Amino acid sequence: MVSRIITKRAIHAKASTYSPKYLTASQIDSYNTNGFIIARQVLPPNITNNLQRWAKELEDLPETPGKWMKYFEEDKAKKSRLLCRIENFLPYFPELKEVALGLITDISSDLFSEQAVIYKEKINFKFPKGNGFNAHQDQPAFVSFGISKLLTVLMPIDPNTRLSGGLDIVPQGHIPRVILPQNSDGAIRTDVEAKLNWAPVDAEPGDLVIFDSYTPHRSDINLSNFCRRNLYLTYNPLSLGSLRDQYYEEKRRSFPPECERDPNKDYSAGAKVFNVANPIK
Repeated sequence: MVSRIITKRAIHAKASTYSPKYLTASQIDSYNTNGFIIARQVLPPNITNNLQRWAKELEDLPETPGKWMKYFEEDKAKKSRLLCRIENFLPYFPELKEVALGLITDISSDLFSEQAVIYKEKINFKFPKGNGFNAHQDQPAFVSFGISKLLTVLMPIDPNTRLSGGLDIVPQGHIPRVILPQNSDGAIRTDVEAKLNWAPVDAEPGDLVIFDSYTPHRSDINLSNFCRRNLYLTYNPLSLGSLRDQYYEEKRRSFPPECERDPNKDYSAGAKVFNVANPIK
């Protein structure tokens, strides 16, 4: 019993004395107040200048069962598939793994005021005329894993503007920490969405947009002539567990990429958890 008390006191002392490595006290306070921050041009050139190359290399990977996970939306005009997302690529991509487990983990730790750990990773591809993502919160996708505190770091690979389908976010929308009423696709119920105070969030490569898992956000169709790609890295406090492997094991079972799907199996239940408010088929 004595050893347990000492351990708990030690852990509490360590958490309470955490010193931020990258973010200022003002940035951390703004994040806690508003549920998101935009950190302008904080990425070093060796990351910013390689984002497009890394994204293209991932885009060119073949669909391969058991490895990275490529998801598609439907291009109704051309009646073909349009790449929408790639997940689970860090084990196969050392350069991005170094970024995710290094600098971005440290920045996430600053916002948690304790050590962060990677939870999941994805790149969303929004090609010209690619569909937007309906208004939603990320938290419903994490409920089944028992994690109540997460954040996502968005790294723009291409300019996020009104024309290219950049994000809208609801400042202070993470308070109170509840899941808002939903439509059948997991999007925020339309009448609730209409009453929220949405703010446009435009960002450039080199910026970071970081938001809480309860913060409502959405994006529109890409009306530009270029693909709008965003890298998203999601983290939770290490004190809540390291669940990345468990997350992807469950996602691969419940809502796998098309190349792994059993044509005789219904994946609609998995889609309700892992395919919230997006155009992926």
